[in-house]
Amino acid sequence: MAVNWKRIVTWVIALIVLAALGIGVKQMFFGSPSVSLLMLDSITLYGTNDTVKMAELITDMDESVAQLKNDGISAQWSTLTDCIAGGVCTQDDYFDFLLIIAIEKPGEVPHAPLVMDVITTNRYWGNKEKIIEFSKSLSSANEEIELLGLKTVRNKWQEIIYCDGKCREFHPLFFEFVRLLLTV
Repeated sequence: MAVNWKRIVTWVIALIVLAALGIGVKQMFFGSPSVSLLMLDSITLYGTNDTVKMAELITDMDESVAQLKNDGISAQWSTLTDCIAGGVCTQDDYFDFLLIIAIEKPGEVPHAPLVMDVITTNRYWGNKEKIIEFSKSLSSANEEIELLGLKTVRNKWQEIIYCDGKCREFHPLFFEFVRLLLTV
């Protein structure tokens, strides 16, 4: 009796695909929430004025934060939701939330050190009292961006540098940049 290797290989591949699919489904329904998605949702939340969309994002984000069971992220989420409820949030409130996620979950956030440097750079841009912190974070971010070698990332960074804190889109450019880092 001859061994049909094609059939054996086909069955092995099918079993591998089924196992991968099973693992994916398990993670989707029983795994921990994606911190990248949580960060992307917070950027979307910052940019929307649609009440229904905001409610949906806040609901989803609240569930994700609860599932993470992280005191730092939970505390910053509470601060963010308080300012949202009061209608007094600034971009810094959203950047603080993004920053704490990158600090608390660096292994789960794509390019976490760069995200931290970029947010710190944004925070201290134009602040003469924080020139050392600004310079360190800007230099580090610049170096990390060059090491990444991604044209899209480098081009978006150049938009920020060209703006130099003076254009109306300054903070939105940083949010776009963080979004890009989370998706490349």
